[in-house]
Amino acid sequence: MAVERGMRARFRYRWEEFLSGGAGKQLFFLFVLTMALVVVFTVLSLLGGVAGVELSEGGLLDRAWFYFTRFLDAGTMGGDAGNPNRFVSTMATVAGVVVAGLLISSLAGNFQERLEAIRRGISPVIEHDHFLILGWSEKVFSVIDQLSEANIEEGRIVVVVMAEQEKVAMEEALRDKVQHPKRVKLVVRNGSSVALSDLAKVSFERAQSIVVLVDDAQRDQPYRADGRVIKTLMALYNHPDGRGRIDQVKVTAEVMLSESREIAQIASRGRAQVINTNDMISKVILQTSRISGLSLIYDELFRFEGNEIHYARFPQTVGRRFGEIVLEFPNACLIGVGKADGSGHLLNPPADHVIAPDEELLLVAEDDHIAWQPYQGPLRIEQIQIPSPPAADKPVEHLLVLGYNEKLFPILKEFDSYVGPGSSVTLINSVSLEERQREIADKCGDLQLKVQHLVGDFTNRHILEQVNTERYPTVMVLGDASDAHGMDESEAADTRAIIALLLLRDFRHRAGVHGQEVCSEILDPRNRDLAATTEINDIVISNEMVSMVLAQVTHEPRVRPVLEDLFQSEGSEIYLKDLARYVPPGHPTTFEYLMLAAKARGEVAFGVQIHVNDPAQRYGIHLNPFKFRHAQITPKPGDRLIVLAEDDG
Repeated sequence: MAVERGMRARFRYRWEEFLSGGAGKQLFFLFVLTMALVVVFTVLSLLGGVAGVELSEGGLLDRAWFYFTRFLDAGTMGGDAGNPNRFVSTMATVAGVVVAGLLISSLAGNFQERLEAIRRGISPVIEHDHFLILGWSEKVFSVIDQLSEANIEEGRIVVVVMAEQEKVAMEEALRDKVQHPKRVKLVVRNGSSVALSDLAKVSFERAQSIVVLVDDAQRDQPYRADGRVIKTLMALYNHPDGRGRIDQVKVTAEVMLSESREIAQIASRGRAQVINTNDMISKVILQTSRISGLSLIYDELFRFEGNEIHYARFPQTVGRRFGEIVLEFPNACLIGVGKADGSGHLLNPPADHVIAPDEELLLVAEDDHIAWQPYQGPLRIEQIQIPSPPAADKPVEHLLVLGYNEKLFPILKEFDSYVGPGSSVTLINSVSLEERQREIADKCGDLQLKVQHLVGDFTNRHILEQVNTERYPTVMVLGDASDAHGMDESEAADTRAIIALLLLRDFRHRAGVHGQEVCSEILDPRNRDLAATTEINDIVISNEMVSMVLAQVTHEPRVRPVLEDLFQSEGSEIYLKDLARYVPPGHPTTFEYLMLAAKARGEVAFGVQIHVNDPAQRYGIHLNPFKFRHAQITPKPGDRLIVLAEDDG
């Protein structure tokens, strides 16, 4: 059927196009229509000699005003006299009703349209020096809380969140889960971080910092999820609005795959801080499974609420040896040095390392108000003679891993680098043997350790009984949502982990085993306390820990390589070592003495564990312990020194 294209059709098309142009054009049309009707009825009243009571002696302007007010208030007909006047006034009233109806309809429609636009979150953001989060995941709540904690001295901060989710749903989730809403002004927008037009509406070029999250909707497709992050970085650094400004904005992004990190760095021209969060958390889980209590240390180091790692410049220390200045910071613990421009760092440097003019100090402290004062006490590192133990061979270890997710592969690679020949890992999960072997070969390469497989549900008691779980000195439980049954994935994964922990506890009790180290990954922080009732000391809240790392790097980009260095099997790592290695058992000492004793062993001490079997007291772990610097400590079994060292010897 042919489309009508005559004069009438063209007029209707132009008319519809005009009316769809927005509230301004609609109101202009109504104003013109009203003025035209005023003119028409004024002329009619003059030509017909029609006059109301008010117009019996009035002129032209009075008549025009009479009909103008009649259109605006169509109900004033009671004072009309005479049939001609009543007829014209009635016509004017009817026209006024039409005009008023059109006016009300136009205003209501445009107001409703504006409310709908606000509800959909498509209006531009007029903010500056705000924090911008692109993408939506369970980590967003912890990121916001950590950013508010890091900037608590600045007062209320502005956080803008943009993701491809419904604005109302995002706002409700943020209201429910952000722990400190009074510290944050939240602005939520719906949009795509890879669309230039959507980026423009959140004032990204005026932001103080930008955090790009892996979207939960794409988490089961790592290549797709990382692809969105990479395209987002390209959009940020190539957006015309960002020219001359984006380089002043601190950008932090997370990726899921190791190979994506280099591409993301290229996409940002090396200016964004890109973190492979899966790899980082995998190493945290592995280390905490091997070293009891380590999860509590990482939890505090990554938060802004306790002690964290700071860069600080002290001109008084330039040209001096590292070992000489260890005791010169009364409210901080010295752990290393780093280039002022962030180009390099050194954790646990040798005692004779000389502080260079372009180096700043790395310290563990509660905030950046770090004091310096010359040490006047009697202790000298030269007086402490502690022989260094001989280099130990890599240990033979046997690890049991329950569950399956993307973190398994970096765990296997890292575990392989820690242990010696004869070590093994046993995997229990529901993934088929063929798929496991293929993915391990693709993502881990050749492993020296022996990998044993058992296919089945790790929450099934009979499956676990087949391997005698109590025989394994170390057990790791990963967040596995493969059997969600319509539940939220993080909740399903945590439920399965807690069931496995209960079974492991029962097996330990039945066998009378007390020395098994169990580390569990939990996704939702709300399940932390419940998991702790299964009698394990180490729980890694992976989503929360990733959020804390992202917030730390957003606040101080130079700290990213330092944190990553802590998780490497090469170089210095965090260990908890028996105090008997530094002082004779039962011999009173102080933390200052222990700091020098650690340095004499080629280590740096930044905390102590005065052991108590009470999770409410963090099992006696104290980082940067002010009260023990001069107070007497009498070592007892279970007390340990928290150090950075190259091995656990």
